[in-house]
Amino acid sequence: MAILTFGLLVVKIFKLNHLIKVRLYSIYSLTFLLMVIINACENRNNKIDLIWKNKRATGIQIPKHLLKEFTTTTPDQALKIVLQSGSNQSILGDFISDNTSIIFEPLIPLTSGLNYNILEDDKLIGKITVPFDDQEPAPELISVFPQKDTLPENTLKFYLQFSKPMRTGQSLQYISLLGKKNDTLHNVFLNLQPELWDTTNTVLTLWLDPGRIKRDLVLNKQMGNPLKINEKYQLVVSEKWKDSRGLKLSKGYSKMFFVEKRDDEVPDISQWQLHLPMVGTFKPLTIDTRQALDHYLLQESIAIVDKSGKPVKGKIIVSAHDQQWSFTPSEVWKSQNYKLQVNARLEDLSGNNLNRVFDRDITKEKKTDNAFYERSFEIKP
Repeated sequence: MAILTFGLLVVKIFKLNHLIKVRLYSIYSLTFLLMVIINACENRNNKIDLIWKNKRATGIQIPKHLLKEFTTTTPDQALKIVLQSGSNQSILGDFISDNTSIIFEPLIPLTSGLNYNILEDDKLIGKITVPFDDQEPAPELISVFPQKDTLPENTLKFYLQFSKPMRTGQSLQYISLLGKKNDTLHNVFLNLQPELWDTTNTVLTLWLDPGRIKRDLVLNKQMGNPLKINEKYQLVVSEKWKDSRGLKLSKGYSKMFFVEKRDDEVPDISQWQLHLPMVGTFKPLTIDTRQALDHYLLQESIAIVDKSGKPVKGKIIVSAHDQQWSFTPSEVWKSQNYKLQVNARLEDLSGNNLNRVFDRDITKEKKTDNAFYERSFEIKP
């Protein structure tokens, strides 16, 4: 009987010790888990990080402890997000402050494959790279401008627009111009280093050699114009060109075009044909420029102001082979006089802007330096 009693006592002591250990283990486990969570949160708040939405980088999170006290209260005055390309050009967007971070929200999502610098009072405080999605497709050549199939003999440049940031500094290895016998023409493009890319490395400006286009220069006299009137050419882009990730273009590109006579006249906005909308509508104002103009300059060189000189907000669309400009207002048209304000740097395909002809005799022709040209129009009831 004593043995049985002793056995039961041992079992009770064992169970009690086991329960105590289980409780201690649970407490230790919960404590450890809490420490892991706290540590993870601290680690997250200790570094500059990307904010993602629908698999796109839509913001940058900057911990406040990395910043000066002044910056945390007025971040838009001290902080700047720039592409790591040496241009020091700020990315447009808003800075928003929360309890622990400053969040930068760009106007458009950040671009995969590009590096961004975070500057405070123009001093580097951090860098971040937007990674690529492993499922992203190969890059494509989306558009080539000008889009017309007939171009003037003194065409000055082409624009190549890609779907992804491309490897730079090597464009002429993959771009060629073929003549009427499908022979590759040499020394037709200007070999610029660094090349003329936009800030996203997706749009390349490709110049035909101006030294060969201007008729009073030595290169023109020795080698002639890159393009010859009444001849056909083929612009070719190789599919071997790689983007910044090292992926080749999904396919090559070829554009056939015919060359017509030179264009040696400045664009004249008084000759533009305006199609006016009705009062009280959101109908677009459409301009037929009657000639193809520089694709990108046409998008950014024309503004509309009301009778008080205030800019009218709205959406711009360029179409019809860069010969049609369309403006849809954010508010309905009013019965009043408006003005077109056209920046003088707007060019045609031959580089002639509103002030001067590109290929001109500077010793004879008078220089004009207008910043803008204006044309009035009236929206009637």
